[in-house]
Formats: sequence, C-alpha cells, structure tokens
Amino acid sequence: MATNDTISPDTISPDTISLAVWGVPMPVVAGERFAIKVGARSATGRALAGERVEVTDAAGAVVAAGQLGATPLPGTEALYWTTLDVPASEKSQSTDYAVRFAAADARDAMPARLSIAIAAKPEHTLAVTVTEQDSKVALGGVEIRLGPFHARTDKAGRAELRVARGSYQLELWRTAHAAPHRPIHIDGDMSLALSMLHVPEEHPDARWVR
Repeated sequence: MATNDTISPDTISPDTISLAVWGVPMPVVAGERFAIKVGARSATGRALAGERVEVTDAAGAVVAAGQLGATPLPGTEALYWTTLDVPASEKSQSTDYAVRFAAADARDAMPARLSIAIAAKPEHTLAVTVTEQDSKVALGGVEIRLGPFHARTDKAGRAELRVARGSYQLELWRTAHAAPHRPIHIDGDMSLALSMLHVPEEHPDARWVR
C-alpha cells in the first residue's frame, strides 16, 4: 500500500545563498594584508545589499569582515559583492581561510573555503630581458613565473620581479613561443637575458604552446 510522506517546511531551502571568492593576488606575502573580492547570491534573486560577510582563519577566528555593496556586480544576476582586506600569516606556508555569509538568516549559506600559499617576504630584485631566439627581437607580453612571483615583460622585453631568497624553476609563457624551464637560485639581486623560440602555427608542436 502506498503512503505519502510529509515533508517538514524546515527541510526545504528555497533561498540558498551561494558565495564566490575571486581576485586573490599572487603572491600573497607573509605578514602583509591582501585584498580579495567576495560575492553572495540568493537562489531567489533577493537583494543582499548591506548583509555582512566574514573571513575566518583555520581556527575559526574572524580576521576580516564587511558589508555587501548596494548594487550587484555588473554582468551578473544579483551577485552582491565587496572587497575585504585579509591579514596573511607571518610564516611562508599554505594557509586555510573560509568566507561565510553572516546574516541572521544565513542557515542555508555554505561557506566558501580557500587555501592560499603565503610567500616569504621579497628581499631581492630579478631583472629579466626576453628576446626571440632567431630574430633577437624584444618580446613583450611574456609571462614570467618564479614560484609564487609573477611578472610580465613590457614592449622592450623587460620585467623586474621582487623575489625571496631560494631555489626556483623559472618559467616563461607567451603565445606561439616556447622556452625550457630553468632552475635558478636567488641569493641576491640578479639580471638575466633569456630567449624564446618562435613556434609557427604549422609546427606539429604548436598546439601544445600557449
């Protein structure tokens, strides 16, 4: 015999709050503050302007808080947002944070969790010049990665990175160009002249080159 189960209204969650976090800078430096953007959206599309959002550390302590802005993020449906300044750990390590919607009716809002690699404080400057291997032409728009430290070359093919002491793999990225990863140890200010090989579109490896 069939039976009808009664569903309590308390089990229905028509207005779940979704959270989003973006704009986390790289690197995040030990002992400094960094800004992140936090957004919240109601499943029913109701306005969330002025509602409180918080960032907590791994121990659950609130380390940053603020109110959502008066208008939704342009191009979104009811994603209300704000910018929060968060203190980084004093040590260079991976640090866990949670972002939560802290309004009184926030029972259906799941926190957003993020793990951030905290970098040691930069002590040295690495100056890099990048040219095309065959033509020797300066390459602008080359993305340079040295662990958590990033930079991009200007039109003259030059960039400077403030980096911490240590050993890294130096990586270069540019559309239709390739360069091998290069191990490098930083123990003072340095200058490097690097080159990248142009990979034509018809080359069989071109599709693997960013």
